[in-house]
Amino acid sequence: MSQRTRLPSESRQVPKSPSEGCLEVPGATLRYRQEGQGPAVLVVGSSVYYPRTFSPGLRSACRLICMDLRHFAQGHGNGLSGTITLETYCEDIEAMRVELGLERFVLMGHSHHGNVALEYAKRYPGRVSRLVLIGTPPCDVSRTLEAGKRYWDVNASGVRKAVLEKNHVLLGEAAQTSLSPGAAFVARYVAEGPRFWYDPHYDASSLWKGVPIDTEAFTAFRNFFVDYRFYWRLEDLSAPMLVVMGRHDYVVPPALWESRLPDLPPVTYRLFERSGHTPQLEEPEAFARLLLEWLGRDEPQKGASPS
Repeated sequence: MSQRTRLPSESRQVPKSPSEGCLEVPGATLRYRQEGQGPAVLVVGSSVYYPRTFSPGLRSACRLICMDLRHFAQGHGNGLSGTITLETYCEDIEAMRVELGLERFVLMGHSHHGNVALEYAKRYPGRVSRLVLIGTPPCDVSRTLEAGKRYWDVNASGVRKAVLEKNHVLLGEAAQTSLSPGAAFVARYVAEGPRFWYDPHYDASSLWKGVPIDTEAFTAFRNFFVDYRFYWRLEDLSAPMLVVMGRHDYVVPPALWESRLPDLPPVTYRLFERSGHTPQLEEPEAFARLLLEWLGRDEPQKGASPS
């Protein structure tokens, strides 16, 4: 059974200032961070990385909660990673929902975390009032990789391609072998920046500072999507869905969604022209305005201080 550890900074009442806590599940410690007041928006993936990507103004209109998933959490090194499934991840989210006292909430996932969010919503449709997918692939890994390569070859500028080539030279195999597996993962991600970001020179290193990476769990996580089928039925999941993509996302290109939309149940689809894989960070004001309007909330307050 999951056990919860309450941190000194946390109180029973949800404060406007950040509060943190953690939930013990078999094989891992899942941390969470919450801030703001209003309707609960649960962001699955990382309690460290994701708070850095959202506009401070969102906290003025909603209760923003970011929780770890196992690959970005502190593992216990007990060899359970080989038994992790998508069902395990859904059970982790449900355990966190219970601990946080959430009845119905907005569920949000970025990249493949959006796939996890969808799977939870399919299993627990009564708990999810709305679903938000950001940069989420609507297909399996092989199709995503193929589409990303085509989109890059056709649409990436010469400058963007040159920056990526330079990054690869600077990274080098020797540099990677001297790093821990987690640090090597981050180094590769940062080097691949021209594929992920509207600004090909953007250095994402600061986003990863302090993020625990369980490489065994991450391998299991990636394997979820090898034979993954992206689908849902309206009779099983009727929650409104918002899909946000970036024009300059060369990892999960918008063409993937544009080819799938005619065959899927209705969604609200928005394409951000000056974003890559992470529109909530790259166009923060536009993203916050879109999200809060879609949720039926007021626009974010200007001049809100970051956490």
